[in-house]
Amino acid sequence: MSKARVMAVAAIGLLVAACGGDSDAATATGDDGTTLSITAPSDGAQVSVPFTVEVDSSEEIGATDTGLHHVHVYWDGDESAFTLVETDSVEITDAPEGQHTLTASLHNADHAPAGVEVDITLTVGDGGESDDGGGYGY
Repeated sequence: MSKARVMAVAAIGLLVAACGGDSDAATATGDDGTTLSITAPSDGAQVSVPFTVEVDSSEEIGATDTGLHHVHVYWDGDESAFTLVETDSVEITDAPEGQHTLTASLHNADHAPAGVEVDITLTVGDGGESDDGGGYGY
């Protein structure tokens, strides 16, 4: 391969890496292209209460009374016991101990599902390990 070609391939690789976003983020895409990510904690993390869940969406997130989308965060498929998220993060102050599935589900202002949700697996318990020192209580 010529030196110019190697440099071009390397430049493309750097560009892709720079645009790729957070590699630790768990992301889902709905049928209409809407995206929702859990950017913290990372999938598989061990956390201690309290900890912060950070989300990112292609839709603007805000208070339900503004007509904007919001997120429901819940454990192990129990959609009836959700934490309402109207910003890009929420502090979780109560969580079941052990290994569980945390789901973030994008919703319309009227609480109807917007068609995209993302799951991560967390182990909740004292003595959690910090995988990045990010101050999330894990």
